[in-house]
Formats: sequence, C-alpha cells, structure tokens
Amino acid sequence: MKYLHDVVKVTDIEYLQFDYPEGTLVLTDNQAVIDACNEKKQPVVAFEHDGVTMLKCDHILIDADEVDDQDYEDIYRRCVGLPLFISETDRTIIREFSMDDLDSLFELYDNPGIVEYMEPLFEYEEERQYEENYIQYIYKLYGFGMWLIFDKATGKLVGRAGIEVRESCDRENQAELGFCISPDRWKQGLAFEVCSEIIRLARDSFSLTSLVARCDPDNVASRGLLKKLGFSHIGFELDGDCRYFMEIG
Repeated sequence: MKYLHDVVKVTDIEYLQFDYPEGTLVLTDNQAVIDACNEKKQPVVAFEHDGVTMLKCDHILIDADEVDDQDYEDIYRRCVGLPLFISETDRTIIREFSMDDLDSLFELYDNPGIVEYMEPLFEYEEERQYEENYIQYIYKLYGFGMWLIFDKATGKLVGRAGIEVRESCDRENQAELGFCISPDRWKQGLAFEVCSEIIRLARDSFSLTSLVARCDPDNVASRGLLKKLGFSHIGFELDGDCRYFMEIG
C-alpha cells in the first residue's frame, strides 16, 4: 500500500502551505522551511547541493536526482511513523515492527516453547520503551534490524526474523541473523523460506559480505536450519552458544 501521494518542492518559506492533503512530503533546501514543517508536523525531507549544506533535518538527500519513488515513500513513512515494507516470500510478508504490533508480539512470545532457546521480552512497559527506541535509532541508523513475519493468507503474525549488528560481529559489513517462528508453524519450511530471503536482502540490498548466527547447542532444529541455509559451525560463543558463519558477498 502506498501512503505517499505527492512530493512538493518548496525552496522559499513564503511559498510553504500548511493545508497540504495527507500523503504530502515537502522537499526543500531551506532551513526555515524545515523548521516550520517540523513545528507543524508536516513531513519534510531536505536536499543539499553545492550551494546549500549543513541543513538540520531528520532526512537529508545528497543527490535528489537519484532518489526514486520508493525512496520517497520510505521517507514519508519514517516521517509519520509507519513501518516499512521489507520484502515478501511465497507465503509471508516481511516488514518493520510498529508500536501497534506490540500486543501481537507478546502473544507470539507467549506461545509454549518459543523462548526455550532465546531471550524473552521485557515486561510490557520496558519492552514498549525498548521498541520505541529501536524504531527511532536502529531502523533509522542501519536501515535493517529485526522484522516481523506475517502470513500472507491470514495476516497473522507468525514470526520474527532479521539481521542486526551485534557484539558477535567481528568484521566490517557483517551482521547477525536471528529468527523465531510460531510453534504452530514449525516443520513447514517457513523459517528456511524467510531466512533465505533475508540472506538475499543482506547481500543485495544492504551490501553485507558475511553473516554470523548463534544458537543453543541443544537446539537441534535451529542448528539444522543454519546448516541448510549454508552456515558453517566455527566454534562457540563465551556463553556456550554455537557460533555459525557464512560468506555472502
């Protein structure tokens, strides 16, 4: 679904309006326009060029001519707090977490057995604050992170997977793969389907060159999945988890 309907270029404050219809993104190289948009909560993106630099804006384009419609759509979504669509597989939709998903996330983690080999969520209010910070800083900083997995047919949240730069990463352009799938969807090949697409994204969309992963030595299913995905078991983490590695680029 597209939420952005129009990009309006405004380079002088006197031409700025505040009755733009919903779905409008202001494009500007003027700090006064940026400040006015921020004050009125009008979505705005700045562009810099030879004559204008050092603008203060949450979203800044260095070469506006190279930005396509999907880039503007993503910027607009960031401005208004909507999650970004990441990708899809035959059976799933992969997208960012939004705060509206918090209750569904707790329902996912309440499934018996899902946190047997992984960390549980925080208490509700602490998790809420953590997720707000995650959206604000991790998604915006890296462009990737842990995403939500939805069943295409039902729209139900069925898992969580993604890539993160964590302490386990010891190379440049490396991230850690993480995943969990609702127990009622185990043994259906869903984790392999989703993780295969995430590995492709890590290489083709985010220019990563290697991935690491970790899992409990007793987690036979995850160890088998990582091997099937192409990871090699190269040792153990300090906490005893198995450490896996894969070159992807």
